[in-house]
Amino acid sequence: MRAAQSILRGSTVIVLMLAFGTSWAQRRPKDKILDRKVFVVSMEHQTTKKKKLSAFEENLTFRSNKVTAKHMRLSDAGGFQPGEYVITKKEDMLGENIYHFQAINKNAKGMSLKWEGRVFGNQIEGVAVVSKKGKVKQEFLFTGAIKQKKKRN
Repeated sequence: MRAAQSILRGSTVIVLMLAFGTSWAQRRPKDKILDRKVFVVSMEHQTTKKKKLSAFEENLTFRSNKVTAKHMRLSDAGGFQPGEYVITKKEDMLGENIYHFQAINKNAKGMSLKWEGRVFGNQIEGVAVVSKKGKVKQEFLFTGAIKQKKKRN
C-alpha cells in the first residue's frame, strides 16, 4: 500500500512539474523594443474604386506583446481586439536600427486586421489589411511618429 502511495505521489509531482514547465516554456519573452510605445499614424484607404475614403488618425499602441488600434477597436470600425505582435526582422541601415513587425487583431465577426510594418527611430510605416475568410475587405497604408508626451507646466 505504501509503495502505491509513494508511486502516486511521485507521478503527481512529475505531472505538476511538466505542466508548469511547459506553461513557462510557451511564454514569449516580453518585447523590449516596441513595448510601451504609442504611435500616432495616418491611416489612408487604398482602393481601386472611384470612391475615395478619407484618411483618419489612429493611435497604435504596443504593450505586453500586444498591439491595439484605438479607432479600430470601436464597434463601428470593426471592434478589433488587441492582438499579438512579433518583431520579424532587425536590420541596420546607416547606423540606424529598423525593426520589422507583424501583428493580427481579430473581432467577433471572424474578421482579421493584419499589420505589417517597420519602425525606424521615432517613425513607423506599413500596411494594415482587413479580411474575412481570406477575402480582403479594406486595405490601409499607415505612416506616423511616436506620440509626444504632454508637457506639464
